[in-house]
Order: sequence, then C-alpha cells, then structure tokens
Amino acid sequence: MDTIAHKVERRRINMESQHLFEELRTLLRARSISAGIELLDERREDIAAIAPGYAEAGQALGCLAQWLDVGYEDRGLLGELVQRFPKNRRRDLPLADYVYLRLAEAVLAMRREELMTALGHLETVLALRGELGDAEVEVIASLWKARCLRKAGDYDQALSVTRRGIAVALQADLRHVAAVMRTLESWILFQNGSPKEAVSILQEAEAVLRETDDFITLGNIQSAYGRIALREGRYDHAMQYFEASIDYFHKRPSLQGYLARSLTNIAQAKRFLSLQLRRSIDAQRERQRSGQSRNGQLISSDKASQLERMYELLHKAQTDLAQADAIYKRIGNHHGAGNVDVNLAQIYLDLGNLDKAEERAREAFDLAATKADHLLMCRARIVQAMVADARFEEQMGEGDDPSRFAQLAHDCAKEAVDLGERTESRRLLAQAHLCHGMTLVNGFFVNTEAARACCDRAEAYLGNDRHDALWQEVEILRARILHAGVEDPNLRAWSQGVVGDKSLQQVVGDFEEMLIRKVWEHEGRKVSRVAHRLAVSPKKVRRVLRHLGLLVEQA
Repeated sequence: MDTIAHKVERRRINMESQHLFEELRTLLRARSISAGIELLDERREDIAAIAPGYAEAGQALGCLAQWLDVGYEDRGLLGELVQRFPKNRRRDLPLADYVYLRLAEAVLAMRREELMTALGHLETVLALRGELGDAEVEVIASLWKARCLRKAGDYDQALSVTRRGIAVALQADLRHVAAVMRTLESWILFQNGSPKEAVSILQEAEAVLRETDDFITLGNIQSAYGRIALREGRYDHAMQYFEASIDYFHKRPSLQGYLARSLTNIAQAKRFLSLQLRRSIDAQRERQRSGQSRNGQLISSDKASQLERMYELLHKAQTDLAQADAIYKRIGNHHGAGNVDVNLAQIYLDLGNLDKAEERAREAFDLAATKADHLLMCRARIVQAMVADARFEEQMGEGDDPSRFAQLAHDCAKEAVDLGERTESRRLLAQAHLCHGMTLVNGFFVNTEAARACCDRAEAYLGNDRHDALWQEVEILRARILHAGVEDPNLRAWSQGVVGDKSLQQVVGDFEEMLIRKVWEHEGRKVSRVAHRLAVSPKKVRRVLRHLGLLVEQA
C-alpha cells in the first residue's frame, strides 16, 4: 500500500508540476514578468523538489533557466537542481528533457561569464532542434547564442544567428520574444555602423514590449538609445536615456547588474561632457594667446565656471562608477568590473593622476585576462599606453630614462591593435590604431609616416561615424602628425597662423625657398628634376639655391 500511495503522490506532484511550468511558459511568452516571479516564489518549495524521475524534469529546469534570464533571482536554486542530473544519469532522459537541461547549463555558464562553455551547450541544443520540432527551444537557444557571440565580439555571426531566431519566433507567433531579439539585432547593427536602422528597429520593439513589464528589455532599449546618442555626440540626450534605463532597473531588486551597466554608461557620458568643456577652455586660452579676444576678463570668468563644471562632472562620474563597481563585485561580474576600471582609469588620466590611472588599467587587464575577454583586454591596453605616453611627455620618473615610457606606450598600443583584431569591433580597432599612432608621434619616435598610416586605418574603420569623441581623436592625431612632420620653424609657425610682421608676399617668397630646397634634396640635388617637378624654370631654381648658399661653388 505504501508503494501504491507513493506512486499516487508522485503522479499528483508531476501533474501539478506540469501545470505550474506550463503556466510559467505562458507568462514568459506574454512577458508577464512580475506575475511569473510571484508564482515562482509561491511554488519555490515544489520547484526545489524536482529530481530525476519527475515527469518533464529537464524541461522544468529549462523553463526556470529562462526565468533567470528575465530577472528571477533564484539564489542558486538552478545550479543545485542541475547537479542532481549528473552525466551518468542522463542517458535515460527523454530527448526533450536532455535538450532543456543543456539549455539550463548554458545559462549557468553565461552567468559565470564562461562564453565558450555556454556556446558548447547551445550548439548541442541547436543541433538537436530538428529532432524535437520545438520552435521555442530553437528561439531561446538562438537568442542566448547570439548574446554570447556579441559579447565575444563576433558581430557578423551574432547578427546571422539573431535574424534566424527572429524568423523562427515570428513564424511560431512568439512576437514578444521576437521583439526581445530585435533589440539585440538593433545593437549589433549599431555596432556595425548603422545607427538609423538600429533606432528604427528599437522603436518597433519598444512598441511591442511597452505593454509588458519586461523591465530588462525596456531598460536595455533606453540604454541603447543612450549609446547611440553618445556615438552622435549628443551627450545631454544620452544622459536622459541612461537615467530612463536606471529608472527601469530600479523597479526590480534582481536587476542590479543592469543598473550597474547604466551607471557605467552615464558616467561615460559625463566624462565626454567634461572633455567637451576642456576643449572649449583650451580654445579660449588659444584665442587669448593670439590676441583674438578683446574681452579677457569675461573669458576668464567663463573659463573658471567651465573648469568648475568640468571637475564636477568628473567627480560625479567617479561616484557613479564607484556604485557600479560595488554592484559588479558583489555579483561577481568580471567584465562589468573591468569596464568600470577602464572608465575610472580614463578619468584619473583626465585629472592627471597617472598612478591611479595605471593601477586601474592594470586591474582591468588582469580581470579581462581571466576570461580571455579580448574586447576588455584591448581597452585596458589602450589606457595603459595612454598613461605611459603621458609619463614620457611629462618626463616623469625622477632619474629613470623617460624613453622607456615611450617604448612601453608603443608596446601597449601595438598589443591593443593585436587584441582588437581578434574581435569584429570596428570602433575598438579604430581606437587602438589611433592610440598606436599617438605613440608614434611623441618626442621619442617621431615616425610621422607610420602614424599617418595608423590614422588612415582608424578613419577607414570609422567610416561615416564622425560625430563623437573618437572622431575628435582622429583630428587630434592628424594635427599632431602635421606638427611633428614640420621641421622648418617658419612653416610650423605659419601652420599656427603666426606670420609676425611679414606681408603675404614675403611669406610666399620664404615658402618658395623652403620648398625648392626640400625638393632639390629629395631629387638628388638635380636642378633639372626640381624644375620639372615644380614646373618652373631651371634659372629660377638656380637663383633660389644660390640665394640660400647651396650653389656657391657653381656660381
């Protein structure tokens, strides 16, 4: 009788479990997140009882994994349940249970930031999708695979997988899940240089999801709008979008990781605004130096208020990053903590605290290296190169040979390029090449040709993306190349608009002499070649060279 009673009780539990998870799947499809989380909390004890032998146990774990992905905080329950299904007990599982169990393992690997492990599980799921005939499992596996690929910097494959998943989702009438996948499609298109198409897709997805309480995706949409505004140099608008995303992520305690990301983003917007102010201050200072401004007292007052605002923005950014750092460290997110370190390093560099900047950049690289995170490793090396270059330029080290800082900057920048080439991030590669170019025109290497090649590559990677701080770095490098390549003091002064008391005719005459001398040296000191190259008479070339004292013996 006990055996029969036990079987009856198990059958009852199985039926209740099947009903529970079917209801949870329905809520997932509709993106009714709060209702699902409430149901999960109510039935936590029932879920915790799942073990081998329970009907559709693997599918139940796969469902729970999906709820973790949309914001349910299980406090380690899924990991405990998966451990009850060791490999030697899986051979007797129905195929559907096995596939969903692998889906659950993929989520756990993603949470540990083990992208390759997660991809292995997801590849298995997608390979078996034809045997199941289950469109939903294909859609979820495609979404998670695309996320892993995107985090690894493999944008082209991520886009292909995403679009395949969207097509399957729409065909299966999973319109809310399709909208979630479209936000990922939008992000990848934005990274690949198609911001207008990205915004259009975001707006369509937002229209579908606005009726839901999927705060993760709704917050991600606002965050994506903010990143696009950052890219376009609209920093005030970007901050408004990031604040909107923060409001969404505050709605649910389990969304702390997303909150930390938005805090990092808004800190970046504040830093870019501070850089804008710094450029304005530098421009005012240059106008005063050249005597172009007559109201020096007014400019000084403006400069003081701008300096105050600049430092205020930087300190507020540090506060945001400190809050994000605490969250990331509490939840064990290496990538997020590394991003915080990179952003803090950049701010310390802006403030001139090179020791702190170097320390944070090194911490970011070490964190990234533990996960073979090439994107973050590249960003960290870029900042390390910038710090070393600043040390060289300021001749720091007290007795140390400053040239070693120049070499260190060059080596870090070169490694950043190598790391960037392991990803498909065009902007990251552009940034790495710009950094490399900057090291090549410092006072040690002065290799303008190599620096120009770096600048050309960066410009090619950016394409028409020419609005934000990164494009301004292109312009800064171009200016440094021009300045570094000018050896003649007169030409250097003219490039800055300084002509002294000379007339235009006198400046043109001086320029002719300099140009003829340079071409004469370049053409093997052959007068006829100079005349042909510059389309002037040999007589004029000889007259100029004699005036410069270069043809005295032939006079």
